[in-house]
Amino acid sequence: MFGFTYNGVHSSEFGLYYTQSAEDKWFVDPEYEVYSEEIGWKNGGYYYGSSVKIRKFTIQCYFEEIDIATRQRIKQWVKYGTYGTLIFDDKPFVYWNVRPGKVPVGKWYLDSNESHSGTVTITFVAYEPFGYLTRKSNSANLPDDGAEDYCNIINSDEMPEAPSTSKNAFDIYNPGTEDCGLSIEISGTTSNPIRFINNQNSTFCEFSSLPSGNLHVRIDGDTGYVSTLIGGASSGENGYAYHEKGVVKLSPNVGFSNIQFVYNGLNGTTYTFTLNGVNVGNDYVGGIITISGLDNTSFTVMGINRSNNRIYCSRTGSGTPASAGVCSMKTVNHISIQEKSNNSWVAPSTLSLSYISVDYNPRLL
Repeated sequence: MFGFTYNGVHSSEFGLYYTQSAEDKWFVDPEYEVYSEEIGWKNGGYYYGSSVKIRKFTIQCYFEEIDIATRQRIKQWVKYGTYGTLIFDDKPFVYWNVRPGKVPVGKWYLDSNESHSGTVTITFVAYEPFGYLTRKSNSANLPDDGAEDYCNIINSDEMPEAPSTSKNAFDIYNPGTEDCGLSIEISGTTSNPIRFINNQNSTFCEFSSLPSGNLHVRIDGDTGYVSTLIGGASSGENGYAYHEKGVVKLSPNVGFSNIQFVYNGLNGTTYTFTLNGVNVGNDYVGGIITISGLDNTSFTVMGINRSNNRIYCSRTGSGTPASAGVCSMKTVNHISIQEKSNNSWVAPSTLSLSYISVDYNPRLL
């Protein structure tokens, strides 16, 4: 029996469970809205863009031997005006922010002892159609819940190192299937404006100055809201005086698994591979290559050649690849911190960070 949790309350508290069918929620994706225009004197038309429409969950449920009071509690649970997260038992790794979409409609019959059994249809609407992962990586003691089948989640020991105040760059791995915002919280000193730029998709966030000491500035990567915090707690003040413009967006992994490769050799410190079965692209740059059977060694893609499907890599570790084999790749978002000097963005020279923290919410379609 499968149930679901809405707004922190599980359906089993009402003796309520849902039935699965060939047309259940996992086979009906939200629709796309395409913006275009056709002009009489022109062949074809113009494409302006597209978006994902709202997502509706129509859940067919059943209940057995519940009393009238419990039926009323179900109505109050999914009453209009309420709002909360929706999590299904069979997909516990993802949640949606939803509102009830319709009054519950059902049929029931009277059992013995004044109890009722029957069916009811409950509808939820996710006005933001994307789901959110409940975690960013897998831990060793976590049971397999099927997340790997729906997204690119990896083990925690494979995740990049956290940002450091002593480094001017860091990597972020987005295990979701969609872009998401990177929230940044920092403090320190600088004589010039600084920016965080994602080298994978060129999105950036600029700060004209920084707070120091125990005062931090934080920008929410999804909403763009800027605030100041004292020791990690909100000070109740906005931080727009520090923020110049922009937010950093994280691209999802576009890697692959179990692809055949040919090792073309070493030139200086550059390892060259030819990949079979994929078409290399610029979004591979920065990707991390691991080779089956070659432990404690990985290769970072530094450049690509589309014409011959080759990638050029640097090596981390000491292992040497065989002449051919099987490899996998995950792509990361490489975030650089830069300083504006003489109207050019360069490596920081006056920046001294005293605190840095980042966060993000991976999303699924």
